[in-house]
Amino acid sequence: MPKRKPSEVKPWLSLWGDNLPEEAATECTVYNYIYERNKDYPEDIALRYFDKTISYKELFQNIQQTARAFQALGVKKGDIVTICSVMTPETVYMFYALDLLGATSNMIDPRTSAYGIHEYIEEVDSKIVCTLNVAYPKVKEAVTGLPVAHVVVTTPADSLPAIKKFLYKISKKDTNAYDANVLMFDAFFEKGVHGEDFPSNDYDPEHVAVIVHTGGTTGIPKGVMLGDKAYNAVAIQTAVKRFKRKQRMLNIMPPFIAYGYANGVHLPLGEGAEIILIPQFDPRKFGHLLNKYHPEHTAGVPLHYQMLVNDPQIQHADLSYLISTGCGGDAISLGAEDEVNDFLLNHNSSYKLCKGYGMTEVASTATASIRDVNKRGSVGIPLYMTSIGIFKPNTEEELDYNTEGEICITGPNVMIGYYGMPEETAKIKKRHQDGQDWIHTGDIGWMDEEGYIYITNRIKRLIIRHDGFKVFPSVIENIISQHPDIETACAVSRKDPDHRQGDLPFVYLQLKGKSTKSREQILAEIEKICRHDLAEYSMPMGYELIDSMPYTSIGKVDFRYLEMMSKT
Repeated sequence: MPKRKPSEVKPWLSLWGDNLPEEAATECTVYNYIYERNKDYPEDIALRYFDKTISYKELFQNIQQTARAFQALGVKKGDIVTICSVMTPETVYMFYALDLLGATSNMIDPRTSAYGIHEYIEEVDSKIVCTLNVAYPKVKEAVTGLPVAHVVVTTPADSLPAIKKFLYKISKKDTNAYDANVLMFDAFFEKGVHGEDFPSNDYDPEHVAVIVHTGGTTGIPKGVMLGDKAYNAVAIQTAVKRFKRKQRMLNIMPPFIAYGYANGVHLPLGEGAEIILIPQFDPRKFGHLLNKYHPEHTAGVPLHYQMLVNDPQIQHADLSYLISTGCGGDAISLGAEDEVNDFLLNHNSSYKLCKGYGMTEVASTATASIRDVNKRGSVGIPLYMTSIGIFKPNTEEELDYNTEGEICITGPNVMIGYYGMPEETAKIKKRHQDGQDWIHTGDIGWMDEEGYIYITNRIKRLIIRHDGFKVFPSVIENIISQHPDIETACAVSRKDPDHRQGDLPFVYLQLKGKSTKSREQILAEIEKICRHDLAEYSMPMGYELIDSMPYTSIGKVDFRYLEMMSKT
């Protein structure tokens, strides 16, 4: 009888314990998931936004009213509505309202360039765009030439108490020149005809709850389609042994990444927790926020915790209230992990940093560290409904314990696919002989006998910044290559000189023949193009003109050679 493979044995299950929620609990809409688990606790606090608290009763009423408002604008089942915003109550209402209608949220980072926003809206044919007032000028430029019927504009003050809302409007006067198709959120909200609540939708495994944008394994920007079950599965699995009703979650992550919404909003709402919404997080204020709110839970990237260690506001604080400090978005170095864990221990927290691992294509999370199930250097164990195998790269040959290979993931949190890109989907989501759809992550690692996962290398071409945001070289190259004097552009990662961890993009450029412009003038024009068309976090740290690009034996630009050259 052949020896069973680690993904069949699932040694990690014994570490999760007994009495775990079953997968059937994930087979409902994301709205139904939070409603059914909280409908009997209407007075519990769901959201805290500055000095404003919103109960679960108010949350569901506002979601229903927002759904009616979208319906009044013509939104129906199967439509895709773009949300280009930060973490505010209105963002939460809109996400669940669209799900209630059987529609889809197309989430976009408001720091994205007008060019990028245009591409993301056009790709999914959104007729309605919801955005912040501060991002409206870019959105206005982005929707030019597109059949966008309505733009719903929110402000960070929309959910503040009346007097604070008034003071905000005085101190931050809105000078935007709004087009005729714009509805401010208050006016939009009132368009919803008051009436009976929408009935809960039947669960549809093919319904796309959200589209989250990522570069995937190839660096080509893609819209990852995630179903209701995927978000529910991440929420229910990562909450086990961590959350209890009425505990607090400090949400410092943005809504336009799967990690930010699945772990920062959907997970705590599903557990009846109170979410402290931070619309624009400043890592330098992390200690202040902990001191102010005393949350039991939070989730961030390695940089946030490394900055916390040196935050003077919290050096003498008692952190005994902290139960879970979720850490994802990037691997954390051993030295930094030890430093953060020592800090937590010395400040009376009973638990270590809760490391995890995942990617957008699995709704953000595939592994987690739970309480004492936490080995130094690992990213935790697979979630209990999730299977992970270490495979010989680009094959279905699963390897044994302690053997390095490609990390592959299967389970209920696997994406539906990339929007409009079946060929790209097939490159990463593969049906194995076991009948399961496996995500081939492009990451190299190994599994020990207990099921702990260790990441040793990333084979995908991706640049991860100090704050966990991902930069896709192909986006930079596509923008720069439009300059008439540029023959080839190649963006590579270079160590961030201002932070202990993380990289920044650096671009090598090859010119076309002869130009009447000076090299300095061309570089100045390239800089200007990048500042206009790239998101601010994607801006290259520098540029270098070279006589010719190095190529591999099959004729591709040898970016690995350039990356090595940039680090010498």
